[in-house]
Amino acid sequence: MAKRAAKTRAQSSEQEVIYAMQAEICRVLGHRRRIQILDLLAEGEKSTAQLLRALGVNKVNLSQHLALLKRAGLIETLHQGRAASYRLSFTEIKDACRLIREVLAARLRQGTKLARSLERAAGEAPRPNLS
Repeated sequence: MAKRAAKTRAQSSEQEVIYAMQAEICRVLGHRRRIQILDLLAEGEKSTAQLLRALGVNKVNLSQHLALLKRAGLIETLHQGRAASYRLSFTEIKDACRLIREVLAARLRQGTKLARSLERAAGEAPRPNLS
């Protein structure tokens, strides 16, 4: 009985660590610029100069975003002499971003349906006199 309880506590502790790691990745993904960086890297490896041009941000700002993405394990740095380029650490990151966009698209479709329903209901009901 004691072994089973200890095993359950260990599994619970491991699950808490996993939740914390997942929350950290979600926190890092919680900025539009970092999502944009991942989207660019999903196309393939990019140099710092390419990312700067595509994003229109300054070098310090880009560096901060890249550091967070790297610390979360989402991207890797490749060094070629003094130049650096970046790529996704795992191709699954591209799939995860696609899945989030699919959820967003479904949410937007739902909102559109609700808006149409509201418009139909407003068209059928007598309009209040606002004057």
